[in-house]
Amino acid sequence: MKHESIVVVYDSCQAIAEEIADKLGAETVSVQSMNVRQIENSQSLVLAVEFQDGGNLSPHWQYASQMFRGASLSGKNLAVMVALGNRHDNGIYADAFCHELRENGAHIVGDYLYADAPTCDLNRSTSGRSNDLENWICAISPNL
Repeated sequence: MKHESIVVVYDSCQAIAEEIADKLGAETVSVQSMNVRQIENSQSLVLAVEFQDGGNLSPHWQYASQMFRGASLSGKNLAVMVALGNRHDNGIYADAFCHELRENGAHIVGDYLYADAPTCDLNRSTSGRSNDLENWICAISPNL
């Protein structure tokens, strides 16, 4: 049974988004089809945000960022998975993105989970499961 108050938003990281949603009992939505009403009607959001080389948000996330500015995030819990185009980025872009969400009333839960873009590779183990992903989901789930 899907818990409609939790929405996992993704761009090209669909497989990981679906895995997260399955574990949280949430629904998934592509950032390309997301709308302000979905943002406002959800209690919690898990964002699989993607940055390109140089720290720019991917085009779809740039558009979504504008929607988040226009939506009421007050009282909403957000967890953020960050896919960076360059592994040498130190997270300052994710910090700036999340700071903007906080200024609009969102509560960021847990630490960011970092992945490599564009595949959102979490350095999966030979069993096909990522301990990092499993641990992150366990850490954020009580707060969503």
